[in-house]
Amino acid sequence: MSPAAVKLRHVGGSEHPDRYDPSVWNDEIKFLAQPGQREIQEALLYDYRNNVATYPAWQEWLRVHQPKMLVVWGRNDSSFIVPGAMAFQRDVPAADIHILDAGHFALDEKVDEIAGLITAFMQKIAH
Repeated sequence: MSPAAVKLRHVGGSEHPDRYDPSVWNDEIKFLAQPGQREIQEALLYDYRNNVATYPAWQEWLRVHQPKMLVVWGRNDSSFIVPGAMAFQRDVPAADIHILDAGHFALDEKVDEIAGLITAFMQKIAH
């Protein structure tokens, strides 16, 4: 929650940190500095274990229902690493997975590429 850590979450691993608007992390830093936010964020992060505990149920749902799926992932994301993206293909073999040279907030630096992937995916599944 330090200012340096917040900024790093936005631009860390990015090949194009210049494409990020500093107001994004500066606004987040101001928000996180408000009273009570440290406790809220700690509780949120601690509670993530409950999310992980539900993975088997979600994975089973994916295996049974085989939804059409587009996965776009930042190769340099330190929060959600590439094996997490590839794991979707174990349950949905037809998943359309793209690993981009981007960080956690891939849309901030790869918006045109991601828009193209979404458009192509939507056209493919519409037929």
